[in-house]
Amino acid sequence: MQVAVIGGGASGSAIARALVERGADVELMSRSSGFDVLRDDATERLRDADVVVEATGRFTLSGRVATELFTGSTRAVASAVRGSGARHVLLSIVGCSLPELQGFGYYAGKTAQEQVAREESERLTIVRSTQWFEFPGQNLERLRFGPISFVPQMRIKPVALDAVADVVAECATGARSGQVHDVAGPEVMTLWDMTTQLPRSGVRPVPLPMPGTTGRAFRRGALVPGDGAEVVGPRFAQWLGSRAA
Repeated sequence: MQVAVIGGGASGSAIARALVERGADVELMSRSSGFDVLRDDATERLRDADVVVEATGRFTLSGRVATELFTGSTRAVASAVRGSGARHVLLSIVGCSLPELQGFGYYAGKTAQEQVAREESERLTIVRSTQWFEFPGQNLERLRFGPISFVPQMRIKPVALDAVADVVAECATGARSGQVHDVAGPEVMTLWDMTTQLPRSGVRPVPLPMPGTTGRAFRRGALVPGDGAEVVGPRFAQWLGSRAA
């Protein structure tokens, strides 16, 4: 089975590893490997793929930038798979389409992406995950200002990225059926709790109550999925311990 994974970040690499473990022939495609899904000929580059996994991402708070990236990527992939008959697996975020979260640019972009995928991709599977265990460390870097870093106040049900990658790989290889899979980790936590458990980094975390409708939604747990989400992977403390070992 030929699987193209589009996305050179942590998710793309994790998904590629999970696919290789299942015997797939994988090509990891990103700008760093010489493929820009927004500019290059996706139809030509993806013509031999049986499955295309779309895991594009770029950190931004701009709704315009996020929407242009995600919808542009998905239109290119959808056009390619329509022509070849390949299946399309899209990685997305649990709860991104909630109305109260559309003021957060990244989630607005993911919402638009899912809509385009449903409209234009004929053989589509969407895997939505909650925030990954890597998120608090990424946040410390992204919101760092000198010796301090701001930590938005939010309740989440975080999950190990490798566990999410396993679900994506199962969907891509046909081990799972169904059009939508929501996955989460086993425990509800605050981003602050996760951050304070990280090894010391020389940066002092400072809690940040985000304003407005989106901030209130984050704090009250809008990102925590309902009972319909599948629980996968270890607890956060177990994951931290395995990384330290």
